[in-house]
Amino acid sequence: MKHKKALIVLTAVGVMGATAAVAGAAGLSEKVSGLLRSDVQVTVNGDQTGLQPVYINGKAYLPVRDTAGALGYEVVATGKQIQLQSKAETRQADPPVEEQRIQMTGVVVSKTVEGDTTRLEVRGKGGSDWMILGVTADTVIENEAGEAKTIDDIKEGTHIAADYGPIVAMSYPGQSAAAKIVIGAERLIKEDAVSSVAQTEAGWKVTLGAAADPASQIVLNVGEDTLIVKANGEPVKPEELQTGAKVRAYYGPLIMKSLPAQSPAELIVVLPDEQAEQ
Repeated sequence: MKHKKALIVLTAVGVMGATAAVAGAAGLSEKVSGLLRSDVQVTVNGDQTGLQPVYINGKAYLPVRDTAGALGYEVVATGKQIQLQSKAETRQADPPVEEQRIQMTGVVVSKTVEGDTTRLEVRGKGGSDWMILGVTADTVIENEAGEAKTIDDIKEGTHIAADYGPIVAMSYPGQSAAAKIVIGAERLIKEDAVSSVAQTEAGWKVTLGAAADPASQIVLNVGEDTLIVKANGEPVKPEELQTGAKVRAYYGPLIMKSLPAQSPAELIVVLPDEQAEQ
């Protein structure tokens, strides 16, 4: 097929009838006469076509657009260039809008209603780690089993997977319309001070709450999938967490019944130091 494509590009120089304009070496053109041979059959892989060649000086010429179509190509003409492009390539270059959606997963950290739109502040991973998603009546909302849900089923701490865009407002965090939201498990939320940070073979353990009251503490297991950020979105490494720093953690829903309890953390937001701001 590549050989046929090259042949057409080299010989079918826009012949559209018995008389045609052929480009000369200096870029000029001159009129030439040809013989339209309707008695000559042109086939592609054994299949007959309606193509009729024009013979000029003993050579057979075919119209570019009709020949390209018979070979499975489309013609893209720009200026003095004629390009043959496969129809499959054309479709891939111009995908439908629904295939251009941006995806992210994360935790809803706030939910506000503005008229007919509900705005979800989501922190997570994917196309962005921090987004404001606008949810309207056009947004598809369902659970992981594919069952239809509503915006009332989404709360602060809900884990979601969202498709949004392709248009995103140039702000920080970014803002975009949500096309689809899949609701996952509810995360537990605890806002407290960090009492200890320790590295383990599996990752890090961040303990929240007063050491004097183990029953009220929670040990957060922090792994590669845990997102730790400051309130302004700046990323934080586990070893950068300071004892006494106030954080808001989203964890669970699985909790190991120990003293203190342990649970995997999805998101830890380091809150501003109120004393430093004063």
